[in-house]
Amino acid sequence: MIPRFLVAVLLVIAACRPSALPPAAAPASGPEVWVDGAWRGVGEGTRERPFRTLAEGLAVWPAPTVHIAPGLYAGPFLLPAGVRLVGVGESTVLYGEGREPVVRMEAGASLERLTVQGGGWGVETAGALRLDRVAFSGHREGAVRVTAGGRLVAEQVQFEASLSETMGISLEGQVSAEVKRSTFRGPWSQGVFARGGAEAVLEEVSFQDAVVGLEQDGGRVRLRRVTVEQGRGPGVLVRDGALEVEDVVVVGHEYGLASYGAKLEVRGFTSLKAARAGLGLTRSTGRLQDLQVRQSGNFGALQLVDSDMEVSELRADEVDAYGVLATQGKLRLRNATLTRLSAREGYTGDGLHLRGVKAEVEGLLVRDVPGAGVLAAQGAEVTLRDATLARCKLAGLTVESLARVKALGLEVRDTEGPALAVMREGEVWADALTASGLGDGLIWAECEGATRVHLQRLQSEDRRGLTAPCIDTASFGSGSTPHERQRP
Repeated sequence: MIPRFLVAVLLVIAACRPSALPPAAAPASGPEVWVDGAWRGVGEGTRERPFRTLAEGLAVWPAPTVHIAPGLYAGPFLLPAGVRLVGVGESTVLYGEGREPVVRMEAGASLERLTVQGGGWGVETAGALRLDRVAFSGHREGAVRVTAGGRLVAEQVQFEASLSETMGISLEGQVSAEVKRSTFRGPWSQGVFARGGAEAVLEEVSFQDAVVGLEQDGGRVRLRRVTVEQGRGPGVLVRDGALEVEDVVVVGHEYGLASYGAKLEVRGFTSLKAARAGLGLTRSTGRLQDLQVRQSGNFGALQLVDSDMEVSELRADEVDAYGVLATQGKLRLRNATLTRLSAREGYTGDGLHLRGVKAEVEGLLVRDVPGAGVLAAQGAEVTLRDATLARCKLAGLTVESLARVKALGLEVRDTEGPALAVMREGEVWADALTASGLGDGLIWAECEGATRVHLQRLQSEDRRGLTAPCIDTASFGSGSTPHERQRP
């Protein structure tokens, strides 16, 4: 809201300038009228003799294009269908005091080169609304509210939050929106909130300091070349809707992307410095391609709970606790590089941490982790193809708790522990296993119950642990003289 003393000062300034307006930028299809709050003569709505109030311009029929001179114009305003408001010069401000919307419209309308300040909502509509180079600030509830049947097209719009717990854009029900080349600044609770079947496209949009950049509850949203920075909640949050992502970057925030019950199609997503995880997905389905996660918190780079997800081209570096944590559901992972994990809370630090999930993994590199390169537990069923696990502190591959792992083309090197650790009725089939630089032997097996290890085409100079009774050495490749020592 604009303080009263500031309104008075700005009106004095407006009254001291010449009242002549520059030519209109483009011809209008309907009548054109001019408004200048500083005009002191008789108003006729012409460029030379403008109306003094916006209400006079809005009363012209049919709906006109209204050219509004710089100054402060007190609302609220009800726009007739088809009207076009165009600010002339700079600092044309429509403002309201109180909780009424500053601008409410009956049907289609257009706002261009204006500033909307104060009020409960800046603009509220159930019709078609076009915004071009409009700035919003100082609202008690939010900037733009579009309700059932409405359509929003916004380009080069600036949304500035001066109050917390307010929304930038609220899309409610069967509405559609297209927002391009626009910015959201300040502590918006949600930069954009889409719910109840809303459909939206956000392209070349940036969010700065919003608690949540996009919150979606149902409907369908597409993000293209969007950045979300320095908020407290998830950068992008979607529940029970369809979300398409292309080239999105989230810096800070609790999660880069969080979902529940959503359908996701992601091509190009980067999360930096997330407090919990780069992506945290629950009961969600879809495809994730070209993901980059750096410096995430204690839920790791990618967290999947009871989801069915296809992931390709994942790169995670300097993340905590887990590269990928998957519990229940299904995972198909191809071409993933997980490096330099940490375990700041003193446990785990696994590249892949798989519990109760069915996973197919191909083209995996895990390097420099404080836990296991891959851990499978709680009945997980895992297939590994062409995986390299290097410099893993505890073990290359750990299998336990009724989990089953089939590995084809597995390389383990430079571990402080064994290449394979199998316990608590875990089962491993390894074909074409290559191992070297093992700190604690080739295999450590807890041969109780149904624990089993099946090896074929083994390439390793270190054969420690092979004499354990639960190990089946069907055939080995060539190697130097075996050196065997059972782990104490």
